[in-house]
Amino acid sequence: MQQGKSGWWKLAVLGLALVTVVTILRFTNAAQYVTLANIQRLREASGAWAPITFVVLYSGGTVIAFPGSLMSLTGGLLFGTLTGGALIVVGATCGATVAFLLARYAGRDAIQKFISGSQLERFDRLISGSGFSAVLFTRLVPLFPFNFINFAWGLTSVGLRDYLVGTAVGIIPGSFVYANLAGAVARSLEGTDESLASINVGRLLNLDVFVAFTLLGLLALVPMLVKAWHSRSSRFRSKHN
Repeated sequence: MQQGKSGWWKLAVLGLALVTVVTILRFTNAAQYVTLANIQRLREASGAWAPITFVVLYSGGTVIAFPGSLMSLTGGLLFGTLTGGALIVVGATCGATVAFLLARYAGRDAIQKFISGSQLERFDRLISGSGFSAVLFTRLVPLFPFNFINFAWGLTSVGLRDYLVGTAVGIIPGSFVYANLAGAVARSLEGTDESLASINVGRLLNLDVFVAFTLLGLLALVPMLVKAWHSRSSRFRSKHN
């Protein structure tokens, strides 16, 4: 599948999911019952199964390329910044490892049916001499889509241990930033029983939410800053050669 088509497909799935949710909330009374308190009660009623179920669903979602940002925000809303962030790291790492193993045993020809050859070629050039440090870099600086890179690493010679550890460590910052954003929203609504249909937006105008969005903005800037630095370094080297 070409990169452009893949991107449109993901947007279409996400758009359909959002339209479905909005339609249900708009034409039923469901929104009146969806409150933070009810969500927390459901989580508490599930007991130990709540985090286990979340990790399993996150892992599966990672393999099928479901938007990780939505799953991460859900984790932060359900479990808060620290627990939610930790569960996101576990779920994403498990899912990424499954994708890695699928690619390793399915082979390059099979994977190229789902991702473009130009992406693979660019990735091959980037990770020449790959190992733990290369895996860590591609996780800390997401120059490639997370779901693509999970399969792409499986086509390289990097060891499973280096891949697993590099992935787990590298996704920690992003996992906790997203968990903290949803956690900040949950903390702001703590003590209220407002439904989704009647949330007072003014409650979200506080320092906690502001800091959370600032951290998200800084995280989003990292790839652009790295690309700018790389481009400037390339021009500098070419000028002095």
